[in-house]
Amino acid sequence: MAKKQTEEYAQTEETMDESEGGMSDLNFDVNDEYKASPLIPGGTYHGSVIKVAYEPAKYCIVWTFSLHDNGGVMSDGETPVDGAHVFTRNWLPKPGDETEMTGSGRNTKRQSKINMLMDFQNALGIDMSTPKKIGDALSNAEWIGVEADLTVSIREWEGRFSNDVTKVTKSRMY
Repeated sequence: MAKKQTEEYAQTEETMDESEGGMSDLNFDVNDEYKASPLIPGGTYHGSVIKVAYEPAKYCIVWTFSLHDNGGVMSDGETPVDGAHVFTRNWLPKPGDETEMTGSGRNTKRQSKINMLMDFQNALGIDMSTPKKIGDALSNAEWIGVEADLTVSIREWEGRFSNDVTKVTKSRMY
């Protein structure tokens, strides 16, 4: 094991010399150039679905919305809100959820996830009632282009700030 680590270190040393791709080709200063990613101010924005993907390892559907027809700029005062992408997830019931309770102890995780799916499909005016219908819609890209109003907030996690979609409803604009 020690020999392998030594060989890896030696390979790293070679890339630090004057040859192509070496450290001498690089020019940056993290301390001078760091700039926090701009955030979308909290509020309701208009957007459309540009991507919907199933993540089997997490038992979720990830929705990507592109914001448009909003105007305004992000927290840096210069980056336009329009054109920004925001994400939200639908958590699908997975094996074992039928016996595990939610944090409140009111429902099983399965029932809670089914209830959230019902709320989401009703709010967006789509059909997510069965895995087959979801799979067919994903395969046929049926939800691409759906217009929505999105409530966006700013959240902090482990000292880092990001945008979070807290509510999705069918757009009243289109």
